[in-house]
Amino acid sequence: MTETLASRLAAVDATDERALTRFLYYEAETLDDWQFAQWLDFFAEDCLYWAPTQLDRLPRERAHRISELGTSVYFEETKAQLKQRVDRLLTDQAWGEAPPSRARHFVTNVRVDKGEGNDEFIVKSNILAYRSMGQRSQDFITGTRTDRIRRAGESRWGFEIVERRILFDMSTILIKNLSLFY
Repeated sequence: MTETLASRLAAVDATDERALTRFLYYEAETLDDWQFAQWLDFFAEDCLYWAPTQLDRLPRERAHRISELGTSVYFEETKAQLKQRVDRLLTDQAWGEAPPSRARHFVTNVRVDKGEGNDEFIVKSNILAYRSMGQRSQDFITGTRTDRIRRAGESRWGFEIVERRILFDMSTILIKNLSLFY
């Protein structure tokens, strides 16, 4: 094992790593069960939830394939904006979810590193979201997430997501809509 890998592994306690992994699993379960109002509890009041676009680039330009914050994104939302989306999904006005989707979120390859502060972590994970709607419509979307998570004693989960960046694997998303959360 390299010295760099060993120091990164030693920087995060195994108990914290397991707790953060379970935190993400419970979050996925909450989404799958359409408990969107409770799902918002996973996020800090000052959170940022965003997904940059990604361009196909030549190998020499690969470092420039992902859009920067504030430029070309699929969404860039605060908690207030997430709440607006949730409130709309729970009405009959969300035509993109009529009939409501049945979804399953898979969270894998969870990697936990120390964040800037003592109570902050950078958690990377891979995602696969499966959605079926009606009798014949099925979608899959894959990607990676980078979450900045901090310990939050007042939260029922003990942690809260401060920032989530979702990077979808495809440069052109072919699903019908992005009405689900990732």
